[in-house]
Amino acid sequence: MRPLKKIEGQIGRPALWTKRKVLQQVRKLCKKGYVKTADFSPALYKATRIHFGSVRRAKWEAGILKDTLWTYKKFIQSVQQFCGKRYKENKDWPPALKELARRYCGTIRRAKWEARIIQEPRTYERTSHKMPQGNWTKKKFLAWVRSFCQYRYRKVEHWPAHMRTLALQYFSSVRAAKFAAGVLKESRKKKR
Repeated sequence: MRPLKKIEGQIGRPALWTKRKVLQQVRKLCKKGYVKTADFSPALYKATRIHFGSVRRAKWEAGILKDTLWTYKKFIQSVQQFCGKRYKENKDWPPALKELARRYCGTIRRAKWEARIIQEPRTYERTSHKMPQGNWTKKKFLAWVRSFCQYRYRKVEHWPAHMRTLALQYFSSVRAAKFAAGVLKESRKKKR
């Protein structure tokens, strides 16, 4: 049997995948833009898993993905860069950017507004939930819980965020704080 000639630009997997060869193939595949993991050939996918542990890590090593961690500030900069000072429809947004918009701003419209792509008469201040000011002792906190839940049952969603933080700080949960304050008459009998 004669050995086969190597054809230039051959499609298929090489006989041996090295780390360098995997990076070259990933760069070549992702040259024109973002490529989903499903679009990788099975051999390239397996080689990326062997050498890098995941396809995302291989893309990062190849220089296709720039940052591994997102912050609010980086997200707003990427929205400004993507929209380019003009309005883009929601359907034109990449799925990853849509997900980040939901995580950091709640909606895509809110993300556009916070990146100053669309103008509305609101303030551009982002409020972060901080610990409550002043000395909140356990006794003072329980008195607040009693007065807050005095007239009706309040769900966790109705509690201010800083008070939920205090409930978790002093007790294991909001339900435990309500029980300690005497709002709930009995603790949960059955554990979930």
